[in-house]
Amino acid sequence: MSVNGTAVNESVNANGGTPRPWLQPRGVGRPSTVAPFAPQIETWLRETPALSGAEVLRRAREVGYRGGKSALYELVRRLRIPVAANQQANVSH
Repeated sequence: MSVNGTAVNESVNANGGTPRPWLQPRGVGRPSTVAPFAPQIETWLRETPALSGAEVLRRAREVGYRGGKSALYELVRRLRIPVAANQQANVSH
């Protein structure tokens, strides 16, 4: 894939090639404060798909997240779609 003529490395999961948006190269701006917590948040959502965003924020703060809630809620929103799709695929087999 190319963005503004610059090649962008596609980061994928070994479990089926699902892109990991938090691993994508970032553009201009501050580094993400939530990205280091994304794998743990994804695990929580896989274990408990109905977990509220507020509970994810509470758990993340317990393990050291100091960023804002908006960034975390946005990550949760992006992660819920692939996690829900994977669960549907597992149920149909």
